[in-house]
Amino acid sequence: MGIFDSISRALGSLGQLSNDELEAEREEVRQRYVTTDVMKKSRLLYNDLHRYDREIARRANEAYARENPPETRHREHGWHLSNDD
Repeated sequence: MGIFDSISRALGSLGQLSNDELEAEREEVRQRYVTTDVMKKSRLLYNDLHRYDREIARRANEAYARENPPETRHREHGWHLSNDD
């Protein structure tokens, strides 16, 4: 699966990385972004940072949803009443 992992990473998939690897790679990209002087490269790195941030936020939201399942809500006088009160 090595070649498929590298292809998916090249196309933008960060899902195979562990949280620690994701944070480490994001920090490397951030360091390159801070030190670059070329505007075009700076824009690409900025967009890459946002890609990492979206993945981190997605994982955090999934963890929150696992820890806090939604409550079942029902109407005031029963579970399956119509809305034509």
